[in-house]
Order: sequence, then C-alpha cells, then structure tokens
Amino acid sequence: MKVWILIFFVLIANQANSQLKNQRCFVCHGVKNFGIVEQGKFKSLYVSREDFEASVHSKFACVSCHVDVRVIPHLTKPRKIHCLQCHFEGNVVGAPVTAKPEKYKESVHAKAVAKGKNAPDCKDCHTVHYVRKPEDPNSSVYKTRVPELCGGCHQTIKEEYYNSIHWAGIKRGELSSAVCSDCHREHDILPPEDPRSSLNPKNVIGTCDKCHSDVKLMKRVGVPVTNPEAYKESFHGIALKFGVVKAANCASCHGYHDVLPSRDPRSPIHPANLAKTCGKCHPRANENVAKGKFHVLPGEKESGIVYYVYTFFKWFTLIVLIGLFTHIVLDLVGHIRRKRKKASE
Repeated sequence: MKVWILIFFVLIANQANSQLKNQRCFVCHGVKNFGIVEQGKFKSLYVSREDFEASVHSKFACVSCHVDVRVIPHLTKPRKIHCLQCHFEGNVVGAPVTAKPEKYKESVHAKAVAKGKNAPDCKDCHTVHYVRKPEDPNSSVYKTRVPELCGGCHQTIKEEYYNSIHWAGIKRGELSSAVCSDCHREHDILPPEDPRSSLNPKNVIGTCDKCHSDVKLMKRVGVPVTNPEAYKESFHGIALKFGVVKAANCASCHGYHDVLPSRDPRSPIHPANLAKTCGKCHPRANENVAKGKFHVLPGEKESGIVYYVYTFFKWFTLIVLIGLFTHIVLDLVGHIRRKRKKASE
C-alpha cells in the first residue's frame, strides 16, 4: 500500500514539474500574435494553453518532445519532431503503442511523403499540440469531423460526400453512418488495386457489409438488411466470389462518395438512370431493366416469379433425390434377398 501511495505522489510531482517547465514556454508561445517571419510570410508559433492542457499530452513537458531545446528562451530553431519518438514498441514514457504507426508506413500517404510530395502524416490529422482521444467530440478525428479533415486535401470528394445519404445520416445524429475512415480505413489507406485494400473489388462487399449486415442499424435507418446477402447469391456476387473482379459490386451501381437513395433523381440506381448504369457493362441495356427487382432472395415471396421457380426446382430436386435414394435402397435390398435366396438353394 505504501508503494502505491509513493507512486501516486511521484506522478503528481512529475506532472506539477511538467506544468512548471511548460509555464516558461507559454510566456512566449502563449501570446496569440507570437511568431516569426519565414520566406516573407508570418508563421504563428502560438499554442493555446487551454487547449494543450485538455489534450492527451497535457501531463508531459514541452521538452519531452522538443528534446533539443536545452535552454529557455532558445535562440535556435528546434528540430522537427515525429510521433514515433515516443510511440514505438518498448518506449519508457508510457506512450500507447499499436499497429497503427506501422500500418501508416504502408499507406499511400506515407509513400507520397517519402517521395517528397505533400501528403499528411500523424500531426496533419491528429494536430500537433491539441491531440485528443477519437471519442472526444472536440478531437480533430472525431467521427463528425473526419469528412472536413480529409476534405482539407480532397475537396472535390468532400463536396460529393456532403451530398450523400451517409452524410445525411451523420447530420441526423446517426453516428453509425459511414465517413471516410469507415470505408478507406484510418492509417493503412491503400490504393484500390492493392489486394489488401478495403476498396479492392474483392473486398468492397466486406467493407459495405460491416454496416449493411447489421440488422439493428439497418432497421433503424430503414434500409433492407437482406441486400448484402441477396447480392452474394446473385450472378454478380457469385462471379466476384470466383475471381471475376470486373463483375459489378456495390460501388459499381451505387457510386462511391455520393451514394444516394434510389428515390433521388440524381442517384445512379434511380429508375430513370438504371439503363445508363447497367449500360456501363451491358451496352444493350434499356429502360426495361427498371422493371425488374434487385437484391432479391429467391426464397422470399417478394421476389415474385423467381420465388415460385426457385421453390418448384427446390422441391423437384428434393423429390428426385428422394426417389433416386429410395430406388437405390430398394434395389440394394432386392439384391441382398436374391443373393440369400440363391445361397439357400
């Protein structure tokens, strides 16, 4: 018990010491108009003390990251820091370690950075001084803020997404609705042609399935929960399962970022647009395609004539198999009887 009390007071003392050290930094960096001029442009060096102290790093001293700052005030420009200074396996400062930093190294963003291109790294998404937990509504990576965050670079896509049914769900307060990171993932964002990508043609179904197979969620938002299963049993789903990546998947018909309900005239699956949508693969498609039903399970009566054809062949096949099995059994019994009779003679 005494040991735990000692540890508690050591932690409190360390935090108080960090706050004392940080106080000297905020003498300058806590002033809103504090900054320097670089290449003729003003660069702000202001850090909001209130926001920093609300971050996950509030218990650490500024010099825990800026390790090359030996004296305060410092006359030389500190070196750039990287989150992997602390977030690595075996670190002694207690920084949480997951597979995320390693996943990021494989991403399109990390590879672009390695080539000298302008692409985001940790601080561009999580911020530099105001890092908060993802579940914190004030976090830069809180779910409702993700589209704006990604839209900082992908502006055209952001506007497309803001017209979608998924964003409409977010605005209604349905936080289970999809945002960028739900489909593209967060750190290991890979190009669609990569077999490991969540948006590779072979993986798109599983990506959409995460939400669209959730019975409670789909009932809550009024979307048929049978759609994914019906697709898997369709010609397209079976073709994709056997490696035909050109077969239509969810995104082929519903679109990518601007997914809209079928009742919306702008939607590619609106009856007026179906001929054009199907025509991308089937050049002879015409307005008659809108007369059919989609995402139907043959075992459901809602599938119309398909249900009766399916039911007929199901029972027909079953009866034939039963008859065949009965014939084999009777033939086998007769063969045994004839053999015994012959042996007795």
